[in-house]
Amino acid sequence: WYQRRVRAGKGLVATLRPAWSTIKCKIFDAGITNKLYGYIGESCTDKNEMILLRIYGNNTSFIIDRKRELQTHLKLNKTGFASKVYCTINNGYLYGFVDGNTLTADSVRDPNIAPIIARSIAQMHCNVPVTNSEPIFYSTLGSWLKQLPDDLTSGKLVVLKNIIKDKGTLVDELEALNGKITGKSDLQIGFCHNDLLLENIIHNSGDQTISFIDYEYGNTNYLSFDLGNHFDEYAGVETVDFSRYPDESYQKWWLKIYLEEVHKQKDLGPVSDDEVENLLKEVNFFSLCGHIWWGVWAAFQTLNSDVDFDFAGYSKLKLGEYFKQKEKFFNHI
Repeated sequence: WYQRRVRAGKGLVATLRPAWSTIKCKIFDAGITNKLYGYIGESCTDKNEMILLRIYGNNTSFIIDRKRELQTHLKLNKTGFASKVYCTINNGYLYGFVDGNTLTADSVRDPNIAPIIARSIAQMHCNVPVTNSEPIFYSTLGSWLKQLPDDLTSGKLVVLKNIIKDKGTLVDELEALNGKITGKSDLQIGFCHNDLLLENIIHNSGDQTISFIDYEYGNTNYLSFDLGNHFDEYAGVETVDFSRYPDESYQKWWLKIYLEEVHKQKDLGPVSDDEVENLLKEVNFFSLCGHIWWGVWAAFQTLNSDVDFDFAGYSKLKLGEYFKQKEKFFNHI
């Protein structure tokens, strides 16, 4: 099966790059949703010429709108935030490579890199147009929950038995979160990446730029969700350490840089301390939303994915952290 994928990819790339007489294939194994292969001519010295083949993960169409993902990639390319799309296939598509290094637990905090990340996210939030005005947090998480069985504490998901009673526990939490959200009328809404984990952010040390990859969850959402979820991701995925979550001092520093770029993009005046304080509260509340979002997602993946990753363990970690931090952050908005 693997060899068939590699050969099929080479055939497509040979059509796109007929000058490449010999094509090499590289497997990118960091992703936990899709399969990713990179193709480049053996004599080609420019990594930016590489063409990527994304093969969608098993059963992921139940939780990811693949048509919308492609439209999002095309839209982001048009606004300068994503690479070129070359062609589509039944279960994936081919697109351009983004050169650079994925972030690490150390580089995401680097005082020279973190400001670039903050400004780049602000630029994306301000400049990518949205096609619908309704934030997807509630509807998407609700849809994922509907597809899960009522019993989430046995079989492959037995690790959750000490965290939740059943699916109803998570449904109740979603309703409680949404009640807080709908009670606050001034939350900023716009295009969000919705998956700003370290591996989806590329730093190019040559020109000191940040690029974002993997847009399958990109859509209209609360901007503070993107920020809170990004701070959640400081903990990592393969080796999770929630003590890496940024403290208040760091967050204020980072969020001020973000807001300064937003003000620059919108031609507004100076950023006030009150703006930073208010955004800080929103971001920490939405960090809770990020934990339950990916905890439910991982539960679904446990039952459906063929990717070699401990989704059940990850679901346990994310839902456990949600309940651990709920008392601290739930009333921040």
